[in-house]
Amino acid sequence: WIKLVHPYLSLTMTNLKVNNSSAISQLNVDELEGIAQVEFKNGRKYTYFDVAKDAIRELLYESTPETSLGEWVNNNLISTERRYDFGFAS
Repeated sequence: WIKLVHPYLSLTMTNLKVNNSSAISQLNVDELEGIAQVEFKNGRKYTYFDVAKDAIRELLYESTPETSLGEWVNNNLISTERRYDFGFAS
């Protein structure tokens, strides 16, 4: 089994449906690689690395439609000072 590796592109990325967020336009997460990609309403895109896999699993499997994605991003990406790069893979 061969997995192609790209600095930002993952074959196991999950695109989450974003509803009613004042800050987030798009959120993609990769549970296996511990990666999250965020696009904010202002158009800025970031790829975060070494994201806690437990936090990603909780978001994927235990969240409800009322779960605040902005709060998740703040608590698990921004306030934790994760390593990030600007942009997504094209």
